[in-house]
Amino acid sequence: MLLSRIAAYGLVVSILAGCAVGRTTVDVSAPQETNPATGKYVRIAPALDKRTFAVAPPSADIASLDPGQDSSDASKARAIGRKRGGFGKALGDVVLPEGKTVSGLVEGAVTSGFQQAGYIVVKPGDPKFADATPVTAQIIDFWAWFQPGFWSVTTNHKSELRLSGDVGALHGTQTVKTRVSESKQVVTSSDWQQIVEEGLSAISLQTKELVGGQ
Repeated sequence: MLLSRIAAYGLVVSILAGCAVGRTTVDVSAPQETNPATGKYVRIAPALDKRTFAVAPPSADIASLDPGQDSSDASKARAIGRKRGGFGKALGDVVLPEGKTVSGLVEGAVTSGFQQAGYIVVKPGDPKFADATPVTAQIIDFWAWFQPGFWSVTTNHKSELRLSGDVGALHGTQTVKTRVSESKQVVTSSDWQQIVEEGLSAISLQTKELVGGQ
C-alpha cells in the first residue's frame, strides 16, 4: 500500500513537472451575461490591478513570476498562476494570451454579477452612461495553483477585490473574497483554464449577492 502511494505521488509530481519549464499561455474567458430589459444603470470602471508579486514565494498560493522570464508590468497584468515541480519548487509562469489581462477578466466578472442582480451595465458611448452610477474595483489578489497529494491533485483559485460605489447594498468600499478548489486524478493545461473560470464565476456570484437585487 505504501509503495502504491509513493508511486502515485511520483506520477502526480511528474505530471506537474511536465512542460513546467518556460511560460505557458492559457486562454480564459469571463462569465457572459446580458443586460436586463429594465433596471437601474451602472457603469463599471476598468479594474485596477493592485496585486503584489513575491520574488521567492514561500508557498504556491502567492503571486510570483519566474525571474528568468519577462517580469514587466505587462507580464504581471497577464499572470494567473505558476507551475511547480518536485518538492514544490516554483517553475514556469501561467499567463493569459496577449490582449487579455486579469483586469479585463475581473471587470467582466463584476459586470456579470451586476447584470445577474438586475442592473443595466453601460459602457462609454452607450445611452445613460453619463447618468449611470459609477462602480470601481481594485484587485488585491487573483491567483491559481496546483497542490499535489498522494492520490490526487487539488486545483485552486482565490481572489480578493475591493468594490466601491453607492448602489443597491453596496455603500462605500466593500471586499469580495472567493476561493474555489477541484480534486483531479490527472491534471492537464486545460485545468488552469477551468479553475480560473470557476474563480471568475465565483466573483460574479459574490458580486450579485453583495449588491443585491433591485
